Amino acid sequence: MQAGQLIAGRYRLVEPIGSGGMGYVWQAFDEELHRDVAMKCARRGGSEADDRRMRREARIAAGLQHPHVITVHDVVVVDGERWLVMEFLRSRSLAELLEERGALPVAETADIGAQIADALAAVHARGVVHRDVKPGNILVTDDGVAKLTDFGISRVVWSEKTLTDSGTAAGTTAYLSPEAAQGQEPAAASDVFSLGASLFAAVEGKPPFGDAENPLVTLNRAAKAEIEPIRRAGPLTPVLNDLLRRSPEERPDATDTHRRLEAIADSAPEDLRGRRFRVSRGLAFTAAGVVVALAATLWIVGKYAWPDRNPEPPAFPPAAAGVATIGDPRTADPCSLTDQAALARFGETRLDTDYGNFERCDVIVRPNPDTEVDVETQFNVPAPPDAGVVEQVGAVSVLREPARNDRCDRVMTLPDRNKVVVNARLNEGTTADLCGMADATVNTALTVLNRGPVPRRPAPFAAGSLAGVNACGLLDNTALARIPGVDATRPEIGFGDWACRWRSTTSGGSVLLRYDHDQPLTARSGRPNPIGGRDAFVEPGAEGADSCVIKVSHRRYTDDDGYPAVELLHIAADGPQGEDALCGLVTDLATAAVSRLPQP
Repeated sequence: MQAGQLIAGRYRLVEPIGSGGMGYVWQAFDEELHRDVAMKCARRGGSEADDRRMRREARIAAGLQHPHVITVHDVVVVDGERWLVMEFLRSRSLAELLEERGALPVAETADIGAQIADALAAVHARGVVHRDVKPGNILVTDDGVAKLTDFGISRVVWSEKTLTDSGTAAGTTAYLSPEAAQGQEPAAASDVFSLGASLFAAVEGKPPFGDAENPLVTLNRAAKAEIEPIRRAGPLTPVLNDLLRRSPEERPDATDTHRRLEAIADSAPEDLRGRRFRVSRGLAFTAAGVVVALAATLWIVGKYAWPDRNPEPPAFPPAAAGVATIGDPRTADPCSLTDQAALARFGETRLDTDYGNFERCDVIVRPNPDTEVDVETQFNVPAPPDAGVVEQVGAVSVLREPARNDRCDRVMTLPDRNKVVVNARLNEGTTADLCGMADATVNTALTVLNRGPVPRRPAPFAAGSLAGVNACGLLDNTALARIPGVDATRPEIGFGDWACRWRSTTSGGSVLLRYDHDQPLTARSGRPNPIGGRDAFVEPGAEGADSCVIKVSHRRYTDDDGYPAVELLHIAADGPQGEDALCGLVTDLATAAVSRLPQP
């Protein structure tokens, strides 16, 4: 075949634009309808299985009319060669974009992901599983329109078993779901995982299973769901965590994924979004000069050459006015949701911004000299219990838990699924209007949230602060190997990456690593045990029987009241080993974690 050749008396070949293990792709011109098209031809001498794949791709894609799915116009057979005639999209694949630019900004990644999730929702609604969602099969135009292509290994879920070719891997190793990597039949949830893996690569600059030279290493990591830590995704982090869950049943479907990604993309200022015109689902899409540049297909499996450059993405900006969202977890200000003045009627108040981890803000209330209440506002704690009354206030739902003797809790859920928890806790004394204080703080927060996103912190964190360190990245499988049943790649991740818990699936024990603020450590903090030149103290039984805690001093500073303070690395372990063994364990874990900390 050569440029200028006429195929089926109608399609004039212009130039080759891609090739893969299965065939070639040419840009061509349809002389009957006067439009550009892309034409995909199977390689000469291809197997019967290759021919079946191409016919399958034509049947499936021809039945999918969606603005974010490449359209198949026609199939022609000339001299025994089967040609697919498809729309021609002047675009680059997401893989090519990443090779050129490195990691993409959060807003752009969410925008691309929302479009492909929308496509997958339509694909799955027709009973089709794509089975090879990856950056190479996501096409992106210069104005930000994204389309899903290459249905060559798709399968209709109710079709005959013979449609899946024996011995052919279902997908590309770097983006396989765990179940597919284990040899199970992919389903819609597998496509969702692969989309999450593709978006992980887009925002982090490398695939979620790492970039090992040997594809068998990657396949093994995929089968075990050994995901690299998420470091750069900002508000995309909760979505990626859900998409990349090991269990298919725990992943959101494509429709829910589209909604969540679109909310993130829409919350960014216009200059950080894609320049595309957003097309609603179900509407016809027309444009001049549409069709596809094809990426290499499944049957060429190899290591993707990811670029070394990996620039820091910009901090994710606040959402548009009127949208109650948290935005970038590390810049959202919890103190903006509380107000000392609103609590002044309950007694003397003091704002404390150096209490606990970075995701909280406290107002200390003294109704009388013998009574002290800590009214805490905190981001993104676990889902609220069932008990209590839920009401909708503007864009925010509020759960009011029943009062207890020593505390009163309120949980606000935002449209982006993040949570703001307010609890009023009795520190000293016997009685106080705890729920009155909690509700006063909730009212302040609701007023702020229903005006728009959470305001940003007034100043960035200090250089060397633990706030810039991903807690889950401080311990790996080697460090955690002493705890049977713990997988370092499947942690429970705290808000802003400022806490991380690993649970054993065999012993019932767990390890919690989190950050804290406190006064400088002294002998009263426990048994001294310096680590890496830092003050550290071990305290057996600090969190109940069969537990041990170690606190390591990281960065000394002066708090807002002019007193010495310190950022702490706090590691707690519990389990059946006994306190002595647990204290030895947390000491070893702290030694490993400290070796990865920045200079304070």
